[in-house]
Amino acid sequence: MKAVLPLLLAAAGLAQTGPDSDAPRPGAQGWETRAALVLGGSYGRTTAGEAYEDSLASAHTDPAREDLAFGGAELFGRMGRDWLGGRLEAAAVFHVHRHPGEPTESELEEMHAEWGRGAWKFRGGVFLAPLGLTNSLHPHAWTFANAPLFHGRFLGPDGLRAPGVQAVWEADPGRSLWTLALQRSAGDSAFSFRSPHEGEVYLGRLHDPSLGSGPLVTLRNERAYRLGEGASLASGLSVASGDNGTGGVTWIGAWDLEWRRESGPGRWLSVELEALCRDYGALAGQDDEGDPVPGDRLQDLAAALSFSAGLAPGWIAGLRAERAVPLDRGAYELAGRDAAREARSRLSPLLSWRPAEGLLLRLQYDHDRSPAFGTEDSAWLTVQWTLGRH
Repeated sequence: MKAVLPLLLAAAGLAQTGPDSDAPRPGAQGWETRAALVLGGSYGRTTAGEAYEDSLASAHTDPAREDLAFGGAELFGRMGRDWLGGRLEAAAVFHVHRHPGEPTESELEEMHAEWGRGAWKFRGGVFLAPLGLTNSLHPHAWTFANAPLFHGRFLGPDGLRAPGVQAVWEADPGRSLWTLALQRSAGDSAFSFRSPHEGEVYLGRLHDPSLGSGPLVTLRNERAYRLGEGASLASGLSVASGDNGTGGVTWIGAWDLEWRRESGPGRWLSVELEALCRDYGALAGQDDEGDPVPGDRLQDLAAALSFSAGLAPGWIAGLRAERAVPLDRGAYELAGRDAAREARSRLSPLLSWRPAEGLLLRLQYDHDRSPAFGTEDSAWLTVQWTLGRH
């Protein structure tokens, strides 16, 4: 309770911490506190209609309903202080989401403590797995209005997060970073691992989290390079492994690369590539009717290539091209292809504008194509308002 109290004080301090305040606020017993509230909403049109949310959306934070819709609220709280010659910080993220006609959903997305000294940092609690670039960021920090295709296909609608411990080593300050995380491999947010999938059939069979054991292990290396005046290159290579709900083992590899060039205030150009590959060892099981399903080794690949540019202070234009494909077919698909693994592509132009500090408007068009549903077109206008800083 002593650790939670300063976070609650930080949340209460939002009314006194405006969007222009960068400085942490002194709190109880020497703690410095910081908090932010992020509110989102959208207005959209899609040819998929009400089927968009179940068939096309990749994350629960994606705009998925036509007309006006509440996009959710996220409350961030953070506190820190010097301790034992290093820096101790604790953070929590609370999310509230609601769809029209459905009950309000709320959950504690992250809560962890981290202590760092010198080149090392150690974290414990509930946190996002360091797998790829997108999964390491909260949705409000994404450039585009919705999650990439690989997010929903491999990481699930909530992203890959779980309780565990993590160690970070800055091998070469500013140039090389290593991260090793050991997390619980079971739960709804362990989508490709020991998730129950709400008791529904996934990859042709029912899943039981008790069939596996052991942790989810994720290793990531990040490197940064200076390419000359105003230009930089950053790359990340990650791999995650853990048991899944069939008793088999899942491997996911991720590679991300970003080239960026600054040319003046608010003017820049960025090219980003992120690719994920999953090897899902599904042991023999049964479907929801009790019929036997043979074992499969299922391999899938998905990638997103995006271009974005700062046109002027507050203005960003972007274009993202994505593709997700199965590298094989499972024995369970002999009777019919699995829509969850069917080939799919998406092209998304974007224009975003920050008219004021803390306010972000995005206008995005999505052109989706797949043998599973044909062709669908969607347009989204989203609003994001941030009060405070985290």
